[in-house]
Amino acid sequence: MKSTEIRSRFFKFFEKQKHTQVPSSSLIPAQDPTLLFANAGMNQFKDVFLGKEKRSYTRAVSIQKCVRAGGKHNDLDNVGFTKRHLTFFEMMGNFSFGDYFKKDAIRFAWDFLTKEMNLPTDNMHASVFTTDDEAFDIWHKEIGLPKNKIHRLGENENFWQMGDVGPCGPCTEIHIDRGPTFGCKELKDCGPACECDRFLEVWNLVFMQYDKQADGKLKELEHKGVDTGMGLERLCSIMQDQDSVFQTDLFANVIAKTEELTGLKYAKQDPLKKAAFNVLADHVRSSTMIIADGGAPSNEGRGYVLRKIIRRAALFAQKLTDKNIFPELSQVVVQDMGVYYPELIANKELIYKVLESEIEKFAANLVRGQQILQQFVAGSKKKVVTGQEAFKLYDTYGFPLELIILLATDNGFTVDTDGFEKQMDEQRKKSGSKKMTTDPLDNLELDEAIQTEFTGYKELETASEIIALVHDGKVVSKVPKGETCFVIMRKSPYFIVGGGQVPDEGWLMISDKKALLKEVRYINNRIAPAITAPVDLKVGMKVTSVVDSTWRTKAMKNHTATHMLQAALIQLFGHTIKQSGSLVHPDYLRFDFTYHENLSADDITRVEDLVNQKIMDDIPVTTEYTTMKDALARGALAFFGDKYNPEQVRIVDIPNYSAELCGGTHVPRTGVIGCFKIVEVTALSAGHRRIFAVTGPKAIELFQESFNTVKTLSQEFSVQRDQVGDAVLKQKEQIKELQKEIKLLRADAWRTHIPQWEQDIESIGGVPFLFVHAPEMDAQTLREIVNHLADKKPGLYFAISEHDGRATFVCRRSDQFADRVDLKKFATWLNDEHELRGGGQRDTLQGGGSKFDADLKQSITQWIKKQ
Repeated sequence: MKSTEIRSRFFKFFEKQKHTQVPSSSLIPAQDPTLLFANAGMNQFKDVFLGKEKRSYTRAVSIQKCVRAGGKHNDLDNVGFTKRHLTFFEMMGNFSFGDYFKKDAIRFAWDFLTKEMNLPTDNMHASVFTTDDEAFDIWHKEIGLPKNKIHRLGENENFWQMGDVGPCGPCTEIHIDRGPTFGCKELKDCGPACECDRFLEVWNLVFMQYDKQADGKLKELEHKGVDTGMGLERLCSIMQDQDSVFQTDLFANVIAKTEELTGLKYAKQDPLKKAAFNVLADHVRSSTMIIADGGAPSNEGRGYVLRKIIRRAALFAQKLTDKNIFPELSQVVVQDMGVYYPELIANKELIYKVLESEIEKFAANLVRGQQILQQFVAGSKKKVVTGQEAFKLYDTYGFPLELIILLATDNGFTVDTDGFEKQMDEQRKKSGSKKMTTDPLDNLELDEAIQTEFTGYKELETASEIIALVHDGKVVSKVPKGETCFVIMRKSPYFIVGGGQVPDEGWLMISDKKALLKEVRYINNRIAPAITAPVDLKVGMKVTSVVDSTWRTKAMKNHTATHMLQAALIQLFGHTIKQSGSLVHPDYLRFDFTYHENLSADDITRVEDLVNQKIMDDIPVTTEYTTMKDALARGALAFFGDKYNPEQVRIVDIPNYSAELCGGTHVPRTGVIGCFKIVEVTALSAGHRRIFAVTGPKAIELFQESFNTVKTLSQEFSVQRDQVGDAVLKQKEQIKELQKEIKLLRADAWRTHIPQWEQDIESIGGVPFLFVHAPEMDAQTLREIVNHLADKKPGLYFAISEHDGRATFVCRRSDQFADRVDLKKFATWLNDEHELRGGGQRDTLQGGGSKFDADLKQSITQWIKKQ
């Protein structure tokens, strides 16, 4: 059975069971710092299971894009060498939110596998949690599975929990026994808990039954849930009777393209080259999908995981060909999977460009790094790459640790990973990097009656009352004057975060006293400004919350302008433009986006002209609430980094120009913005760019500053304002010519000193030596001086100059004095004693420093005497 039919039958089966089909969420988790990538079908339903979010349905079915290549769930090192491990896979799942439970969940799974997929029941086994008698009985009495095919397993195998506290519960897994010819062949002891390949886990059904408390106790959940997961790739291998997922139709076209590009036949390769085929087939799927969802290679977080995947693929591609075939393979993935994930087609060019650029940048380092590793290997007697050596490959050549281990293993070596981590810790200390810590206020328990109504869309001043106080991390009823605390009110106008907009500033009026906000944040979804109590505070006191109107108004202008900027970029350059980040500050806006080409000066002008035209059109800006499905059907843009409630989203609409899902604050009409100006465009990485822009008063300030500068220059050069640019370029050329003349004059000048310098050469311990102080000379001239002197008379010659507060030196030592003067020792001494750093070739030393000591000549003379 083809994978397309399996997908179709899965959705149809569960839709008949009254499940709502829900699209896969992005691989980039929405506002969930605990995840690098979506790694399970339940990720997008996390808040539903936690009771923080409601949906219009209680049954759902989905096929979720997943990546497991970093963090707790990391399959990267195994990919290519096993028959089932993947970095990217699709998780088929059905879910119940307080609806059905164990009986129906088990029945649905059994019926789908045995009736829709027609899998024989003879070789099916089930595992249940040790104490889950209910699930055991359902399998035996309801399904009819023999007791000897139901296996009770422990927490590691059959108990699931979201974290140290929170929803958790037992699970049951469906396994297929592939027979004694597979796996360990231990007929007595082999079963679903065995690590061998005989029993293949097909489907995992998690029963969210408990709420785990901080003390470890399990509290029954009022509304129980079901979360199931089955790998599409694994089911395809079963349905297509293939021993490996790489032999299924999901990978067929990518492997065929690899064969075409390399001239090699997959089936005829040795195990290592076959692993290389597998690595490319998997890694091109994961990297293509991540880039399509807005990911970009970088040195941090999920960007670093993406970089590791791409670089691992580049390393394995070398085992098959010298060509960069990875970008070509990505287009096969786009073609195969674009029908299910349209974002692939929309970002086709971007994906190719990012992969091409990333591998080309790494290619030179890969060759050089492998050479360095071979030097380490040749010089080691213990067959261990040291932590320091591994760190050099990581820090200097961009080799992820996983690649270093892989290359070392190819040479029969191991890597001192502990030593590597020590080097990493040292680097973190030097750079001031800190490990992320959990904020205890994020999970502070508040009574359900304590809720805040946000009024900031309609007003900037709200009278209300205190309903909770948080002091020293605890909920209290009173706070004494002078103490810092968080104040939670029944109503609050303070905007905190949304669409990249920074939180409001303002103050509270309490008993006629003004208390400035220190910060404003969410505490368990309640708006909580922090203040220093101006009087003794207690729950029930009347309070007036006031937003700084100037701060908010400027932020609103920049937020609406950010929407208008994105609309202009899409209108002018196409739908490959996708937002990848933003910051809306009262003084400026920053917009990050995907685009595979540089923006020219003309491009920037076109964008500015379009945005400013829409500002002058003074278009009304409206907001409305609707469902996610309706909003997307109407063409509204959604940002992958924001979390949306599918049942109710807020559209910010500028008719016939821009429509975005956004929770931020905006101006009522575009004309309020005044004007818009881009101040900077930079490249963050291949295919990712960043724009800084200003609006309103800040843009006017910029225009005035620019006008005054141009006016001053026009007066200085005695030209019209539109001729200032040409005048500056002309002067620049004149300065270059004058500098050339000065250089020639200086060259002639130093030659006049040669006769005197030759007379000044003195013998220090049998070594002819001369110290030359030549102010305002560049390094090239200093080099000519010492070379000239050494050619005339072999010896040691040191020339130094100062320019713009910095010293530059060049030293030349003739070969016959190599045994008397060691330039490496001399360089170390210069650095230690005089803070002059230098390096060079066998007979020449060149460098500089921030100062030139007056006693340097005498000091060098003494050093030579001691040699």
